[in-house]
Amino acid sequence: MKRLFVAVLVSEELKNKIKPVVDELSKTGADLKLVSLSHLHFTLKFLGDVEEKKIVEIERKLAVVAGKTTSFGISVKGVGVFPSLERIDVVWVGAEGSELVSLMKAVGKELDSVRKNDHEEEVAHLTIARVKTGRNKKELQEFVKKFENKEFGKMTVDRLVLFESELRREGAVHKVVREWKLS
Repeated sequence: MKRLFVAVLVSEELKNKIKPVVDELSKTGADLKLVSLSHLHFTLKFLGDVEEKKIVEIERKLAVVAGKTTSFGISVKGVGVFPSLERIDVVWVGAEGSELVSLMKAVGKELDSVRKNDHEEEVAHLTIARVKTGRNKKELQEFVKKFENKEFGKMTVDRLVLFESELRREGAVHKVVREWKLS
């Protein structure tokens, strides 16, 4: 079994623009597990534990999606949370551009036979932190309000990546299984 997800990588330029905001987030005193900047990605679909024999089928389906999709630009903008400001579990940076949500839906539709998601993800986002407890909730809420309209810049989405995520004590390690250039 391999723990898999499909994603779009974030450009180095954008990672550098997000870093100061993540640094400020870490100073809120909230009880957070920050995501390493090297791991920043837009998850298109989380597949979970998949039997290795199914990977060929997944790769074939992703090749079809990539072949039908042309590269496109997105604006990376705003800091938000899931599920709400009152009960923050995840802090994220958002993306604007209907094409990314369309790509998420296309990947989801193709791979529903592998894993049906409990909920349809409609918000294209980069998870920057997971919140462990309610410590310093007010400071965290103020941070989110301060950066809710922050513009980080633009990037081109030009490939799909199938990742394996190996859970280790020190955190997840992501390895590229395969990638496809968009047409």
